Amino acid sequence: MSKTFATTLAAIILGSSMAFAQMSEAPWTMEEFLAVYPEVTPEVFAQIDVNGDGLIDADELEAAIEAGLVEPAEG
Repeated sequence: MSKTFATTLAAIILGSSMAFAQMSEAPWTMEEFLAVYPEVTPEVFAQIDVNGDGLIDADELEAAIEAGLVEPAEG
């Protein structure tokens, strides 16, 4: 795991108890993802879900944050 990824993931998890509760284990369904990122539309979710499996894994979340599609979760 890269140091950048670990730092990003730690910021997401530690930034909010809600984020911790909802985002503590990858992958995340659209419902779980929307609990933390309610502004995400189905189109943006599909854009983040690069492999098209209907789930957001940790690598896809990191890429979405780096691309500015979502901000790290905060409380």
